[in-house]
Amino acid sequence: VYTVPVGKGRKFLSNANRFTDAVLGGWQLAATYEWQPGPLIDWGNPFYYGSDLNEINNVTRTWDSWFNTANFERTAAKGPNSFHTRVFPTRVPGLLRDMTNQWNANIAKNFKLTERGVNLQLRLDALNVQNRSQMNAPNTDPYSTLFGKITSQTSATNRWLQVQARIQF
Repeated sequence: VYTVPVGKGRKFLSNANRFTDAVLGGWQLAATYEWQPGPLIDWGNPFYYGSDLNEINNVTRTWDSWFNTANFERTAAKGPNSFHTRVFPTRVPGLLRDMTNQWNANIAKNFKLTERGVNLQLRLDALNVQNRSQMNAPNTDPYSTLFGKITSQTSATNRWLQVQARIQF
């Protein structure tokens, strides 16, 4: 939390009158950066004809091509039955969903209500300031026309603004 050094008892305008102090003094700023790698992608039991699972990661990731789909069986009639023994791992090392990468910030204004230590704080919090979308997992059904594509975003990562008022005594 950074307290802006303006207003009564601070570096700048320390002798300000009550009105000037109420307008320019008592401001605080804060910010946090949040980064988390995405979780591993869950898989069904598709047939995979590649010799190395690392080939799945060998692609420039876009929403239309999150992983390499080339070595999967794409014809449903040739795929494994539901009672078939698992031949494909439930997760592929290094193949992750989209990450969390966002800035959160707030600004607060403190008002001194009485000389006896009663204060009012008004605060605005902004979560995901840059409004960066976080995408859902790609489609992992090899029989779908959307296989390997991301088609939606999570609703939890949109920009959120919240206003708070707090009386301290």
